[in-house]
Amino acid sequence: MLDKFRLDGKVALVTGCSRGIGMAFAEALAEAGADIIGVSQSGAMDACADTVRRAGRKFREYACDFADRAALYAFIKAVKADFPRIDILVNNAGTIKREPAAEHRDEY
Repeated sequence: MLDKFRLDGKVALVTGCSRGIGMAFAEALAEAGADIIGVSQSGAMDACADTVRRAGRKFREYACDFADRAALYAFIKAVKADFPRIDILVNNAGTIKREPAAEHRDEY
């Protein structure tokens, strides 16, 4: 099946890449030929990086807490400087803000 679904020369950004579904996405995309930009809050992505590199693909990791607006903007700036394009985006990271609903701001 993978011979019909090739992503050679493509760059995929996968959030929540350190484990679970995010890691599985990164591994599958790498097996299909994509290079991976891995993002996680902790930055602990050694297992994912090893798997991607064993598939013969490049892996670049970033740590970012997407609930921190300043960190998010710094992450975006860094990725834009490092990569001319992103072909595939897997939005797998989750954030939660625990407070009463009446206290949430519209911008959140």
